[in-house]
This record gives sequence, structure tokens and C-alpha cells, in this order.
Amino acid sequence: MPGTILVVDEAATSRIMLKVNLSPSFPQISLAASGAEALDKVVRDRPGLVMVSDSLTDIDCDDLCRRLREVSRNAQLTIVVMVGDAGRSRRAQLLAAGADDLFSRAQPETLLLSRLRCLIRAHGTEEELALRESMGRAFGLSEAAAPFEQPGSVALVTQRSTTALDWHSALSRLSRHEFKPFPISEALRWFQTGGSIDVLVIDTTSADRRAVLRLIVEVRSRPASRHAEILLVTQDSGNPILPDALDHGANAVMAFGFDPREALLRIEALLRRKQASDGMRKRLQQGLRDSVTDALTGLYNRRYAEPYMLRLAEASAQSHQPFAVLLADVDHFKLVNDTHGHPAGDAALIFIADLLRDNLRARDLVARFGGEEFLIVMPDTGRNEAQIVADRLRRRLADAPIPIPGRDARVEVTMSMGCCVEIADKGLSAQALVDSMIDRADRALYAAKEAGRNRVALAAASDTD
Repeated sequence: MPGTILVVDEAATSRIMLKVNLSPSFPQISLAASGAEALDKVVRDRPGLVMVSDSLTDIDCDDLCRRLREVSRNAQLTIVVMVGDAGRSRRAQLLAAGADDLFSRAQPETLLLSRLRCLIRAHGTEEELALRESMGRAFGLSEAAAPFEQPGSVALVTQRSTTALDWHSALSRLSRHEFKPFPISEALRWFQTGGSIDVLVIDTTSADRRAVLRLIVEVRSRPASRHAEILLVTQDSGNPILPDALDHGANAVMAFGFDPREALLRIEALLRRKQASDGMRKRLQQGLRDSVTDALTGLYNRRYAEPYMLRLAEASAQSHQPFAVLLADVDHFKLVNDTHGHPAGDAALIFIADLLRDNLRARDLVARFGGEEFLIVMPDTGRNEAQIVADRLRRRLADAPIPIPGRDARVEVTMSMGCCVEIADKGLSAQALVDSMIDRADRALYAAKEAGRNRVALAAASDTD
């Protein structure tokens, strides 16, 4: 199950003790006594997180990490390796093999629990984003991600500026990422003024607890930096800052002191995670925008306009203020296409959309309702005001011949408009009111066409007008 933690250790005592320590906070604990058993359970049970001992004998830990990645159908599987006295080279090997994090067996229980909570939060966020994107693709709101990798921006924050410069020098020799060294006091001011970063690395050795926590909170509270990944570096896994910092929003801990190679592997893992999350968020936002806007004119479409009118009807029922619905249709639009070609017709629609948008209030909605038909919705607008606005829009279009792309010519275009104004009745559902207003505005539009076009017609007033 996705919420399960799988503990893999050949020593029965170690497995049981770890389960006892974890169960109060993480009730779904599964156990495996070998690497082979772990592989079977990952395939069958699909746990969200696997904790692997580095002392397994049936499968080398490096190989097990790689094979866990291969057999897992869960792209967000998190792998933690429990290490003893692993040196720098060994730690780097494990991270390069696919481990997400390395936990010292000697770390305090409070830190162990905080780090696990942090990893599980990150796992849940990745799963949620992936699910939203897959649903978006299913509904045509999002395209599949294109694989990409780009240089990241990394802030290196230490108590002493000389330490930050040393880290900067060591990491810059190993990678193409952009590293920004800061003493912690300067970093706080930088984020307060809108600084953005992909990964923030904080040296917590001998650091002031309040300064570290304040920096993390500041980063998480700012729109430009709230999605940054935060890596804590310490030489003491018993450092009391660490659990609090993780619970305040840090993402990971490098618990064996600063080593450039290990730090770079961790930074690049966090960068990949952030870039993937940012990409999914961007594609979802773009998909949502595309789903509610018209590709040609940039106006909202019918999918957006109808729910908007429902909310406006509900607000009108509470405030007892009228609102207006206008339907505008371009006169003889087929003749424009037939005479001047479809590019001229598209140019006319874009021109009209811009004219409508530029001559309405910011609070008014203008949408492309279909073909050459536009919808205008005006909150807090009575019959007289709606008629004045509609007639002004009609006259401005009639007085503004539209340029034809690629030709030294213009086409004169007019539009007819039907208008309906209502105050929502609390006894009538919002959907019924909206349907009625659109129908009445459409019938008024038809009346304007029948009366000779290039004019405005108002639907008859109801008892609530």
C-alpha cells in the first residue's frame, strides 16, 4: 500500500525494534528479512517508502537500490538506506545507486521520525501532482511531460561567509549549477526582498536555532521561494535544531558533515524533484487556462462563462442587485469569410474581442460563446445602464473598419445584441435563472436581427427587474 513503510534487515532484532519505534507514528509497517523478499514485497504491496539496511548479504545494497527502482511500478517510491560507519565514498555510491536518503543507525529517534515524516510528505505531494496531471491529460487539460534537465540555482547559507565561499568554490568545480553564497543574516534579507532559488543549503552546525527556523519560515511564506527544496547540513546528528527545522519545512538532512561530492548528489536529487514538480504545476496551470479560454481570441470560453454566471446569480440573490447578460452576434459574418477569406474572418473576431474587452469594466466578463457570438456579463448593472453600454459597443464597432491581414484594405463589420437584466430570486435556482436569462437574451438578439441588424434589443422586464 502507498502509505506502508517496508523495513528490510536480516537481523530480526533490528527489524522488530525499528517496527516498535515507528509504529506509534507510522502504523503501516511491513518487514522483510532479505533483499529478495523486499523485491517481492515491493512488486506485490507497492509500499511508499523502503528502509534498507546496508549490511544485507543476499543482495549488495547498491544493486538492491537499483533493482527496487526497476521493479517498482510506483514512480514515487522513496528508498532510505540505514548505514553504520559508511565513509564519504560509500555514501556517495549509495546515493548514486538510487537511494533518496541515508540514515545513521545512531541518530536520535526524534530525528528519525522527523525525517520520515518529511519524506512521506514529499512522497504524498509528488503522488498528488502526478495524479492531477494524469487526470488532466485524461480530460485533455495537460500534455505529457517532456524530459528535461537544466542548471539550477542553489543558495549556500552558513554562519560564516568564509565557509559559504569555501562550499561555493568546491561545488562550482564539480557542476554547472549556479551557487550563491550567503551568511545567514544576509540570506534572510535576500528572501524578504523576493529572492528565488531552487535549492537552499543551510549549515546548521553551531547555528542559532531561531535564525535557522526564521529563515525556513521566511522561504516557505514567500511566493517566489515557497517551493524551494531545503537541505540541512550538520556534523552532529544529535543537533536539536534538525527535528524542528524539518517540521518547519526543510526537506532533507545531510547528517555526516559537508562533503562536496555527496552534497552535489543530494542537491541534484532535490533539483530533479523540484524541476519535476514545477513542470507538473506549470502544465496543470497551462492546461486549466487552455481549457477555459478561446485559443483564437484569448477570451474566456463557454466552459468558464456558465459557472461564472451561476456564481453571479447566487451573489445577486444575496445582494438583491441586478446583473446583465448580453449576447452579441457579428452581422453577415459568413459574407466576410466568403469575400475576404478565413484569415480575414479570424482577424475580425480578434479585433472584436479586443474592442469588447477594452471597452468594458475590469469586473465585467466577456467570452466567446461560439462561432461569431460573444457573451458579456455585467454585475450590478440595471436595464438602462446595460442598454447604454451595449449601444456604445455596437456603435464603436460600426465606426471602426477592421484591417485585412496582408492587404491594404479594411472590412466594415457590425453586430447585433440581445440583452437581459435580472435580479436573482431566492426562490429560483441559480441554474434556472441563468438558463432563462441566456434564452431571453438569445431571443432578444434574434429580434434585433429581424429588425434590421446593427442594433440592440432588450428582453422584456420580468417582475423582479
